[in-house]
Amino acid sequence: MEELNNCLEEIISCIKNSKEYEMCITLKEKMSTNQTITKLIADIKNTQKEYVRSNYDSVIEKKLKDIELELNNIPIYHIYLENLRIVNEKIEYVKDSLNDYFQKVLNENS
Repeated sequence: MEELNNCLEEIISCIKNSKEYEMCITLKEKMSTNQTITKLIADIKNTQKEYVRSNYDSVIEKKLKDIELELNNIPIYHIYLENLRIVNEKIEYVKDSLNDYFQKVLNENS
């Protein structure tokens, strides 16, 4: 079991040491002190709740999309999202590779 944990730690370390992950951390710290970004994120969360409570009212949906567009037009946030997408792809790749491997192993033994 220890060997498995070591291998898993190596994979996690590989992702954490990637330039995309490090960029996400750096940008997230910078964004946390940006009042415009933090306000827009809070507005999105509140509007999402309002949207669900309203039974998906189209007027509130438009308001939500407008706030999201405003946030996405902030360069630092856009760069953050792009790096986050790459990090998530790496995680998904590991997950899919493990699923494929075990699917293959289990099918061979059937």
